[in-house]
Amino acid sequence: MNSIKGLVSRIERFSIHDGTGIRTLVVMKGCPLKCRWCSAPYTQQTTTQILHIKSCCNHCGQCITACPEQAVHRLDEGTGIQTDRCVCTGCGNCVDSCPEQAREVSGQYYTPEEMFEQVQKYAVFYRRSNGGITVGGGEPLLQSEFLKEFLSLCQSHFIHTAIETTAFAPWEKIAPLLKHLEMIFVDLKQMNDKMHFQWTGVSNGRILENIRKISEKIPLVLRIPVIPGFNDSAQNISESAEFAKTLGNRFMGIELLPYHQLGIHTYEELDREYTLKNTIPPTDDHMAYLLNIMRSYGIEARIGG
Repeated sequence: MNSIKGLVSRIERFSIHDGTGIRTLVVMKGCPLKCRWCSAPYTQQTTTQILHIKSCCNHCGQCITACPEQAVHRLDEGTGIQTDRCVCTGCGNCVDSCPEQAREVSGQYYTPEEMFEQVQKYAVFYRRSNGGITVGGGEPLLQSEFLKEFLSLCQSHFIHTAIETTAFAPWEKIAPLLKHLEMIFVDLKQMNDKMHFQWTGVSNGRILENIRKISEKIPLVLRIPVIPGFNDSAQNISESAEFAKTLGNRFMGIELLPYHQLGIHTYEELDREYTLKNTIPPTDDHMAYLLNIMRSYGIEARIGG
């Protein structure tokens, strides 16, 4: 059994938006970016975390008694349970003690072999639909050794492989993985480096360089999460299209992904504030406008994944 282990947030069966056909999406934990609009904040940290589903909590206090670190306590007399995230180790004792299933552990370790056992059960659906597996996150490149071993196992059993990535990683982490991939999806968040840093916490220089290199090697799809006030201007979409036209012959096109608020509740489950709660998703008309701009540059583009 392989000693390498990967920390996985969740496994989504029968995904149809993360590559061709029916797929299994493996969502890894850990991400070097801190995007303001992130809909899966539980994938950002590289450790297990406890989610508190407050709508299910009956404030019985059993989680308080079960916590060995005394990280769980009441906000006030008789109501409200809070977790001290600086003290919590993610051990899961509070999860096991909760009678209402109001607490969950986000994050489970798997060896590459264990993860392969999870996905190969559905191989018949992959074959019949031209599907396969996609690894996303978080940022899967943070766990590149696990990723390489897992993808190699999938390929050896003729399962189509893909990853979704920010491409914010040293090229030395990316290059060895390419021979184990049939497709790669990379986020192109914002062409302006200053704004990219302000909204994600990192520069886009390394990302753009890696995109150029990848586009010479394997089929590449760019994804632009369209975030109002951040990257939904005609100027940014035009600059993105101009950049795309410089890419290599393995570049396949761009997907425009409209901003949504489906992940807001997960911030509450982590006792975090969602800073874009007043941001309104782009209208269908605005998305169509941006799509037409992209296509005017001769780029193969569509709305949605």
